[in-house]
Amino acid sequence: MEPIVAVMLILGCDHSMMVCRQADQPVHYASVESCEADRDLRVRFVDKYPMAVAECIEVPELGSDRKVVIDWRVDAAGGLLAEARLRDVGPLTAKAELRTTAAGGV
Repeated sequence: MEPIVAVMLILGCDHSMMVCRQADQPVHYASVESCEADRDLRVRFVDKYPMAVAECIEVPELGSDRKVVIDWRVDAAGGLLAEARLRDVGPLTAKAELRTTAAGGV
């Protein structure tokens, strides 16, 4: 299996480009070039929204205890600005204690 080098983020938007949502799950690519070659075709097939934009994002090298988070926004001209960053994914646990009253009740 080839390592993931790039992902394509595809957003579907309203006509004003003011309200956008992720249209599909990000698509993984082995190179930024192959992602960019596929971008125009994939945007054409977004049919749930009147407008669609996509961006190919280079992915930092992943460690086993990290995941990639994609931050994005649409600028005033309707362009998609996106960036991938790493985030640690250590155990997400919380310690909870149940305190009792002096009489033994909860």
